[in-house]
Amino acid sequence: MEYMERVSLISQLSDRKRKFNKLFKEEKSKEQLYKWLKSELAYTSNNIEGNTLTRKETRLVIEEDITSSSKPFVHYQEAVNHAKAFDYIIDMLKSGKKINENTVLEIHKRLLSGIDDYNAGFYRNCPVRISGSRVILPNPIKVPDLMKDFFAKYEKFDGVADIIKTHLDFVSIHPFSDGNGRCARLLMNLLLMQNGYCPIIIRPRDRKRYINSIEKAQLTGEIEDYMRFMLYRLNNSYITIFDIFDTKNETPQAKLMTIAKFAKAVELPVSTIRYWVKVGKLKPTMYTESGYMMFSHEQIKKVERMNQK
Repeated sequence: MEYMERVSLISQLSDRKRKFNKLFKEEKSKEQLYKWLKSELAYTSNNIEGNTLTRKETRLVIEEDITSSSKPFVHYQEAVNHAKAFDYIIDMLKSGKKINENTVLEIHKRLLSGIDDYNAGFYRNCPVRISGSRVILPNPIKVPDLMKDFFAKYEKFDGVADIIKTHLDFVSIHPFSDGNGRCARLLMNLLLMQNGYCPIIIRPRDRKRYINSIEKAQLTGEIEDYMRFMLYRLNNSYITIFDIFDTKNETPQAKLMTIAKFAKAVELPVSTIRYWVKVGKLKPTMYTESGYMMFSHEQIKKVERMNQK
């Protein structure tokens, strides 16, 4: 039954994959998506690892270099580093270059630069344990050979399930002293996008289920919980992206505008709209599941009246 559910989830992806590639066929639309993903993936991926920045704080430090003394500086550095690592995988995607061992080392180097320069971009040379987990990770001496075997599998991919499993294989080797989860998610998302899929967004609320599914697979060899979880998240990531970017979608949310589109419609800077929301001068029609503000067309007239006063 569990395997059949996995098959059903994979079958649902076909139409969503076609719609995704049609929606982001133009370079301009792709760039809008990449800009959104840069901060969204930095927020969600870092949050899973204990980063305390909010979605808004993550976006502000990435897009406007704005920080606050109320949060540890390293958390801001993690956000900026993740954004730089994301830029790197997008460059890989655009260039069509083949993924190899150096790709992973470069991703890791960008993730840990300025945080742990000694280990950034290098495999671990010491034993590691995952806090609170019973999983025993490979001896560091075995890591180089395990990673060579890992990359050998890239020649034998057979669909989205194999791509998703690379994430599990990667974190089970745990090749680095830190940053393994973030690196694994970026690598998996690069592979997904290279094969025409959207990236997987793992929400902070899903952290426990995500980690438990990985640990179960590592301890028992039973991967169905992990596969089903990741496929659910992939399907839901499509839905989130369509809700935000597909203006032809007939859902109520699709009839609304993101803050960027709304600001353009009223000919004001995005920063002004955010300030008005902050002081209560303007209220979004709704917030998406991911916490993004959405505005209605009726609010355009309200802003126009406000500007006339």
